[in-house]
Amino acid sequence: MARNHTLTIEVALAPQQAEAAVYQAFLAVGLLDVAGGGGAMHGKFAAGMSSWGEKVQATIGFGPNGSLVTLYSECLLPTQLFDMGKNRKNLERIVEVLRPLAPVV
Repeated sequence: MARNHTLTIEVALAPQQAEAAVYQAFLAVGLLDVAGGGGAMHGKFAAGMSSWGEKVQATIGFGPNGSLVTLYSECLLPTQLFDMGKNRKNLERIVEVLRPLAPVV
């Protein structure tokens, strides 16, 4: 279990609309300090019982059928070597919340 995870999806929206949908998904899953613009966004998950926290980033750009959204999650502490699948699970949770907001191609 690496200390980071990357997930790329394509949504059937223009990049500006996809960015707004990703912002809403970030807020809905409980990310803190969400900020961004111009095709990039970031936030963080607070530390909890199963994690010392995570940094989450999204980049949004043009894709063949809409927009490509690349999500990246990394452990907040550089000394944390394993995440026990938490980064992957959190990115999958963001995608599940994103599905009703932006149709995934």
